[in-house]
Amino acid sequence: MVLPAGFAAFLIFRRVFSGWREAALSASVIWGVIVVVLTEGLSLFHSLAFVPLVVAWGLISCISFAVFARLWPGPLQIKQTFAGFFRREGLTTAVLAGGMCSILLAIVVAALTAPPNTWDSMTYHMARVANWVDHRSVRDYPTNITRQLYMGPWSEFAITHLQILHGSDRFANCVQYFAMLGSVVGVSLLAKKLGAASRGQLLAVFCATIPMGILQASSTHTDYVMSFWFLCFLTFTFDLIYGTTPYPRGTAALAGGSLGLAALTKMSALVLAGPFLLWATFALFRKLRAGTVFQLAIVAAAALLINAGHILRNERTFGWPLGPRAETATYVNQILTPAAVSSNVIRNLAVEMGVPPGDEGILGESILTAKLRIHDLTGMDINDPRTTFLDTRFRFSSSLSMGEDDAGNPLHLILAGLAVFVALWNFRYNRPAAVYSACLAGAFLVFCGYLKWQPWIARLHLPLFVAVAPVFGLLLSRDLFRRVAPFVAMLLLFVGSFYSAAGKERPLVGEATILGQPRANLYFANKSAIRDPFIAAAAKIARGGPSRVGIITGVDDWEYPLRVLIRAHLGNEVQFEHIDVQNPSRYCPPELPLNRGTREEIVVIGPYDPQLIPVGYHSVFTSTEIRVFEP
Repeated sequence: MVLPAGFAAFLIFRRVFSGWREAALSASVIWGVIVVVLTEGLSLFHSLAFVPLVVAWGLISCISFAVFARLWPGPLQIKQTFAGFFRREGLTTAVLAGGMCSILLAIVVAALTAPPNTWDSMTYHMARVANWVDHRSVRDYPTNITRQLYMGPWSEFAITHLQILHGSDRFANCVQYFAMLGSVVGVSLLAKKLGAASRGQLLAVFCATIPMGILQASSTHTDYVMSFWFLCFLTFTFDLIYGTTPYPRGTAALAGGSLGLAALTKMSALVLAGPFLLWATFALFRKLRAGTVFQLAIVAAAALLINAGHILRNERTFGWPLGPRAETATYVNQILTPAAVSSNVIRNLAVEMGVPPGDEGILGESILTAKLRIHDLTGMDINDPRTTFLDTRFRFSSSLSMGEDDAGNPLHLILAGLAVFVALWNFRYNRPAAVYSACLAGAFLVFCGYLKWQPWIARLHLPLFVAVAPVFGLLLSRDLFRRVAPFVAMLLLFVGSFYSAAGKERPLVGEATILGQPRANLYFANKSAIRDPFIAAAAKIARGGPSRVGIITGVDDWEYPLRVLIRAHLGNEVQFEHIDVQNPSRYCPPELPLNRGTREEIVVIGPYDPQLIPVGYHSVFTSTEIRVFEP
């Protein structure tokens, strides 16, 4: 039901736009907005459930195909076949495309084989989905893990639809995967708009080989989803600036919709979009003057409307549109000085640099020493709490990580830096590419000036790597670099193949391969030490046959796998609610009432004082053991 609606939207926009890539991006934005409208609308009536979703998506699909038939009654013609393209471009291009398809195939195998198993998925990405499914609504609810409420929810909106329609989390990882596919299409299109030739457009999909992107594309993290919406925003904004669209108001709506979806996925999108919005404002003012205000108003209104529901829920629960003030403030730099920004620039670049494991040696030590000496020039403490998240400590690692939370992208960083430098150097010959590259550099500086350094900061760099891919394709399509392009492309394919097969969380090869393993075990790939206690706790609770289970957690404890394991025993009838909540969400209905006369259990995840367990509850699970308390 979900995919036919998107395909029908693609066919409609294929009639409007001259190219299939423009149609694909436009249809994706419309589909993303429909997900928001359906989720928010059905939630108002507590109807976010199987039958309403089937009916809604079915009607949307039927209407979309009917509109397509009306707009395009004749046969759908394709002007150019892919076979013709590869015959014209040669064997190297075919090999490059085949290599990227192999990487994408490996990723989708991992996405469909392994369940969600990242730390954030277990604490809030999938946990919030499970709560929404139980409540048949995305309204706020009591929880000690407040990230389940205030973090951007679009990716989880889409996962919720898939979860309800399929009845399991089998396709939860596919949201990120399809975002990666969309990004591959989007960067090739934007490379074309910047002036890249056909081979350069194909080389621009080096985003398919970004290590961090590959590792995330088979997970329920949200960075690739945000990267895709951000890329759509850049594409439609570029069309507005250079007047390459026959429908400026529609393009402005698509740009605003893209920005709204990116912000609804991750608010850091607004930080990255700042320089591009300034570019668009100045460019449109010079061209349209009075009309600029109207087009920018369309962009702002579309972005705001998409986020309205989430903003209102945050305001109602926490008294602040972004979430709890004290918690969200911990992500923002407390000082904005040249030294502070320089410190963050150095640390953000440092986490991307390293050498393959086993090659640390002299090279690794040299890189480590260089990082330290360069940072000393800023005069800042490397762990200054004003620019460092909470009590985390900066780690200078000389080796590359294979984990999706902190994997570096050294080769892609070097190539991206070279591409941006060349684009800026050739300002006179390709002004759009130069200004676009300058905005990318500005976005990185704003990012470093606004957000504190975090141990997992490399995840947040992914949108910038995806956005620089078109400039990279433009670079390799230039005569000066055309001879080395095949070698660079093969090197990128080698790196991408390695990461797609041997990622830490979902490896396809080696002793820890996900192939053939029980699905229940794979939930704990990131924290195997608690697998047996979780399984034992679920079994013990299930033996009591409760109809309701209360959950007490800390602010960063794993909730989702316990739900999955208990429901594997008891089915979907058992209900879960957070109790003993100690933050403003405690006033959100419902909190599990005590002593209702039905069989109820309480699960404590993490350390907890047994004397505080409410009377009438029995099973208590901690991070190391299970205890039974008699009422």
